[in-house]
Amino acid sequence: MTTPVAVRISLAAIAGAVITLSSAQAGGCGGAECYRHVNTPPVYGAVSEQVLVRPAETVYRTIPPVYETVSERVLVAPGGRVWQTRRDAYGALIGCWVDVPPQYAVRRRRVLVQPAQTVPETIPPQYASVRRRVLVQPARSGWVPANYGQGGYPGAFGPSLAVGSIPDAFGVTGASSADIGVGLGFSSGSIYDGY
Repeated sequence: MTTPVAVRISLAAIAGAVITLSSAQAGGCGGAECYRHVNTPPVYGAVSEQVLVRPAETVYRTIPPVYETVSERVLVAPGGRVWQTRRDAYGALIGCWVDVPPQYAVRRRRVLVQPAQTVPETIPPQYASVRRRVLVQPARSGWVPANYGQGGYPGAFGPSLAVGSIPDAFGVTGASSADIGVGLGFSSGSIYDGY
C-alpha cells in the first residue's frame, strides 16, 4: 500500500511540474485546451479609377449667312433717234434727227451666297483619374490556440514546440486534462472540471 501512495505522489509532482511549465508557456493556461483572443487590424489598399467629370454634350453652333457684293451694268436711258432743234449762226431754227446711244450705269448690290446654318458639334466626355482607399481585408477577431506564436491566427509563426497539455505530457491520447486530473485524484470528476 505504500507503493501506490508513493507512485501517486510522484505522479502528482510530475503533473504539477508539467502544469507549471505549460502555464508559464501559455500565459497561465494548460496547452492545447487554451485559447487566446486575437485582433487583426484591417488592411487597406489604393485603387486608381477613371471618374466622369463632364459628360459628352452636343452644342449647336450658328454659322452666319454669307453675302457678296456684285456689280452689274444697268440701263439708265435707252438709246434711239431723237429730234433735236438748234439755232444756227444767223438765228434760224434748224431741226435734225440724232442717234443717241443708250446710257448705262454700274449698280452694286449684296446677294446671299450661303444662308445661315446651325451645325451640331459634339464635345467628348472628360474623365479624371482618382485614387481612393479600399478595404482589402477586413479586421478579424477570434480565438486561436494558445500554443501558437505571437502573430495571431494559426500558421502565422507556427506551433510552439513545448508540451501542449497534461495528456500530451503523459502520452495519453484522446483524454482531456480533466480526465487526467480525475485519474490523479485532483478532482472528483465533475462535468465542469477543465472549463
